[in-house]
Amino acid sequence: MRVREVMSSPAVVVAPGTPVKQAALTLAENAFTCLPVVDADGGLVGLVGEPDLLADRFPPDPRIPGPRPSVHDPAKTVGDVMHTDVLVAHPQEGVADLVTVLRLAGVRAVPVVDDGTVVGVVTYRDLVRALARDDALIAADVTRRLGCYAGPDHWAVAVSDGEVTLTGEERDPVERRTAQLIAEAVIGVTCVHFADSVAAARG
Repeated sequence: MRVREVMSSPAVVVAPGTPVKQAALTLAENAFTCLPVVDADGGLVGLVGEPDLLADRFPPDPRIPGPRPSVHDPAKTVGDVMHTDVLVAHPQEGVADLVTVLRLAGVRAVPVVDDGTVVGVVTYRDLVRALARDDALIAADVTRRLGCYAGPDHWAVAVSDGEVTLTGEERDPVERRTAQLIAEAVIGVTCVHFADSVAAARG
């Protein structure tokens, strides 16, 4: 499964000159946590997230006793608060690799960039949506794709909790590997087994 198959596209983006309040409204309306910041040519120049937009935005409540923090003039535009050291993904990148990168980097979303242009955004929500895809839909998709490659009824497909089991008479290792790769590319598939392999493992 590749990033292009699970990312949200087209990307909702803002410009460096976008007012902070407008960017906050865009986040709220789309239930996003961050927005890619692009120049006039669509090139990525930064990323702005919820913490960036909220910094110094709310004055302390005078009714609450205690030390008063220093007051700063809040930033006016996205360009004032965005960060420019941005982790990005490529549409052809594998989802498994991206999950590892997201966890290690401690980020929840990354822009997807192709040939210098932002083409989408992939978030944990996108990945969870893929994981939660209905087994019946996964089975139908795997069956259709394998049918296009090997012909109808060449492989029987069963899916349980995203795990695909393929049953067929094919013994050629190249053909089996090809079938596995085709099935693994389907959104929601977590792993692929062959019926004889499963039986051997249980035996």
